[in-house]
Formats: sequence, C-alpha cells, structure tokens
Amino acid sequence: MPFVRANPNQYLLVGRAGVLQNRGSAVQSFLRPGTVYAIVPSGRQEAAFEFTQETQDGIPLRFKGVVIYRVTDPVAAAERFDFIDGTGISRISEMVTHVVLGELRHAVSHMTMVECIEERKTTLSEVVRAALDTTIGPDVDAGGWGITVEIAQLAQVFIVDAELRTQLEAQVRNEIRLKSDQSAIQTTEHAKLASMTSAERVAARKLDMDLEGLRRDQALFAAEMGADVEKANAETPARLLKLTREAEVLREELAIRELRNHLRASEVEHELLRPRAEQEMRREILPLEQAPQIVEAASGVLRGANLSIYGEGAQLLGQVAPLLEILAGAVRQAAPASVTDPDPEDTGT
Repeated sequence: MPFVRANPNQYLLVGRAGVLQNRGSAVQSFLRPGTVYAIVPSGRQEAAFEFTQETQDGIPLRFKGVVIYRVTDPVAAAERFDFIDGTGISRISEMVTHVVLGELRHAVSHMTMVECIEERKTTLSEVVRAALDTTIGPDVDAGGWGITVEIAQLAQVFIVDAELRTQLEAQVRNEIRLKSDQSAIQTTEHAKLASMTSAERVAARKLDMDLEGLRRDQALFAAEMGADVEKANAETPARLLKLTREAEVLREELAIRELRNHLRASEVEHELLRPRAEQEMRREILPLEQAPQIVEAASGVLRGANLSIYGEGAQLLGQVAPLLEILAGAVRQAAPASVTDPDPEDTGT
C-alpha cells in the first residue's frame, strides 16, 4: 500500500470511481494499490515572455514581460494539464505565454514606437490582462484553467537597432531633461507663487491682527476715558468742596497775617511814641533851661551901661532895641503859658 504526502504548497488529488478528489494541502495518506493520484503545486508560478515586433511606424522593438499566477482549483487544472509526470506547471506557463504573445503582437502592430514605450505599463499591460481573463477565466464550466492571475504586465521595451536606439535615447534624454527643466521651473514658479501667497497671507493676517489690536486699543482707550470722565464727574464736587475749603483757609490765614502785621505796626508805632515824646519834651525844655542864661547874657551886655532915651544913649538904645525884641520873643515862645513876660521897665536903669 503506497504512502503519499503533500507539502504545505501542494494539493493532493486522488482519483476514485472516476472522480478526482482534492484531499487538501499538507496531508499524507495510504492509498490502495493502483489508486490514481496527482500532486498539484499551490504556490505562485511565473511565466516570463519575450518577443520582437515592428510597430506601426516600422521600428522593431523587443518586449519583455511577466505573468504571475497560482493554481486555485487543482481539480480543474488537473483535468486540463498533466500533473502526474510533473509537466503540468510548465505546460500552463507555455500556454499563458502563447496567449499573451498573440495579443501583444496584434496590439503593437497598431501602435507607434512612442506609444509602445510610453504606454507599456498601461495599454499593453491591460492587453495582457484582458487576453488572460478571456482565455483562462475563473469559471471552470466556461473553460477556465483553474488558475488565478495575480500579476500581468509588460516590464520592458527595447529598440533593436543600436544606432536608432542611441539617437532615440539621446532624444528621449533631451526631452526628459527639457521636461525636468520645465518641471523645475514650474516648481520654482509654484514655490515663488506659494511664497508670495504665503507672504500676502501673512501680511494680510498681520494687518488684520494690527487692526484688531487697534480696535482693542481704541475700545480700551474709550473705556478708560469713560472711566476717567466718570471718575472726574464723581470727584468734581469733592474737589470743588476741597478747593473752597482751602480758599477759605487761605483767606483766613491772609486775614490773620494782616491782623498780625497791623498789630506789629501798632507795636512798632507804640515803641516809637516814647522816643518821640522824649524828643519833643527835650525840644520844649531846652529853651526854658537856656532862658536864664539868655537873660543873664543880655543883662551882662547891658550891665554898666547908662542908657537913656534922650541924648547919646537914645541912639545906642535904638540900635539894641531890635535885639532885645528878638530875645524877648524867643523867651516867650520857650516859656510855658503860666510864666508871664517880665516888665519892660525892669530892663531900664
């Protein structure tokens, strides 16, 4: 009795009563003698292809691509390909390559060289995918192969003519350089525009902030002014009352100072009255004190003289009479009212 084992990346198919059964992956089993079985790989498989084809403008190109697939229905795949002798996977890859090449040759013959180069990952890869989906679709009843295509793409395109390839490569490089320069210029322009826009936005934002700050300052100033006005209005009566009281105090102080000055002047005047009185008294007493001396002097002048109003004595008496009159007047002025004038006859001899 044979012993059969399938690895984790393999399916074990066993035929019984004319029907294939999938025992699964990573299994082992003892089979009866003569039992038909097959090991089908379940991992990813790669089918690479390469071909040369002229484009619509007569330029031969060489193409390289790859199709990556995996067997997802081992029973369907085993019904179409031989896995007993181990050629099933290689046969699937060969058939996939034939399908792809036929569709690609037809598509490339209707495209220009530039289109083939630029659209190798878009148009030509879509051609490969569409051809495989149509031929090996997942529907087994519709003729599906029991496999699932994961990747189908045209990877590379080469120019067969070396001289043409060099010329085209130079042209392509120039175009790439030109596009790169244009892209760099556009990037620089975009950067400058972005910088200008950013600067304008910053300036506009700063202006808005300045305006907002100015509005706040104005509102704050108005509030402060209103508060100051209210404060001034509230303090005005008190300040006026305070000023009135201060004015009254100043007036009272001024009146007190005037009274003090008047008192001081009175005191000074009083202090000066006594010296003035003493001086007047001296002036009045002086003639009285000197009157006897004056009389005595006058008597001394006339003493011993024999005066008569007749003869020679009359002339001398006439000359002395004015002097005597002056002396008598001075004595009268200096003498108090209680003192009487002397008898003029006493002056005669």
